[in-house]
Amino acid sequence: MNGKKSNYFRDFCYKNNYSYLCFDFRGHGRSSGKINEFGVKDWFNDLNYIIKSLDVKNIILIGSSLGGWVAMSYALSFPKKISKLIGLAPAPDFTERLIWMSLNKPEKDLILSGKIIEKKISRDFSYYYSKELFERSKKKLIRQSKKTYKGETIIFNGSKDLSVPFDYNNNLLNTKHFPNLTLITLRDSDHSLSDRYSLRNILKYI
Repeated sequence: MNGKKSNYFRDFCYKNNYSYLCFDFRGHGRSSGKINEFGVKDWFNDLNYIIKSLDVKNIILIGSSLGGWVAMSYALSFPKKISKLIGLAPAPDFTERLIWMSLNKPEKDLILSGKIIEKKISRDFSYYYSKELFERSKKKLIRQSKKTYKGETIIFNGSKDLSVPFDYNNNLLNTKHFPNLTLITLRDSDHSLSDRYSLRNILKYI
């Protein structure tokens, strides 16, 4: 975990004598495995395993993008373990609400047949969509959950986010999943929320 956000939060925690734990899911960063072999259920299990193994308590749980979905699902499943939930451009249920809806029929047919679809985002980065991603994420869809996390929940989105629309999580205002929810849109911030303006504002809520 050597991204700008994770390093910024790490340095903040060290300076303020807070415990800090950060990790990559399987198939991400330097973690083992191929990303196309997993889904949200697996990454949820990664988070659960680490928290149980280390017996972490009084957690301020922060998740970014996909990690935001996993963090939200974890808070709903184990609400007493989480003192505060922070989502950074989280994308709950993105497999259905963002990806599947954007694919054409030939692409959907390829995925259903077991093929992997590559969507190039930039010269150096691509998303890979597999059947496993969709199948192994279904049981963690937030919209299907009947659970509630009553702790403080803050969700940040950037007004110039091209991956997750800044109003993507507004639907949560009409559900009972997160009754103590605050939504914050940061002007001119993109999906990474890694600019200094975004990071300084996020720190105010930690």
